Amino acid sequence: MFNVNVSQLGSVVVKTSEKGGLNNEQIADLAVEKIASVSEDAPSHLKEQAKLFKEQLKGIIHHYLLLARKEERATIMQALRSSGHKQMAEYIRRPLIWL
Repeated sequence: MFNVNVSQLGSVVVKTSEKGGLNNEQIADLAVEKIASVSEDAPSHLKEQAKLFKEQLKGIIHHYLLLARKEERATIMQALRSSGHKQMAEYIRRPLIWL
C-alpha cells in the first residue's frame, strides 16, 4: 500500500575554525568539492584530469575570494570615513593578525 522512494544525498562536509570564520582556502575547498567531483569507478586518466581541474578551479575561486573581501573592506572603510569614523576605517584597513 505504501510506496517509499529513497533518494541518496551527497556527502556532507563540515569545516571548523578558531578565532573567526573560515579562511579563503577553506571556502575555496568547499566550493570545489561542491562544483566538481569524479566517480571512484572512473578510469585513472579521468581521475587525474579531474584532480588537475579541481586544483585550477580552487586557485581561481581563491583569487576571487581575496578580491571580494578586499572590495568589501574598501566599501566598509569608505562608509566609515564618510560617517566621520576615520580611526575605525583604519582598523578595518589593517590586516588582522591572530596571535
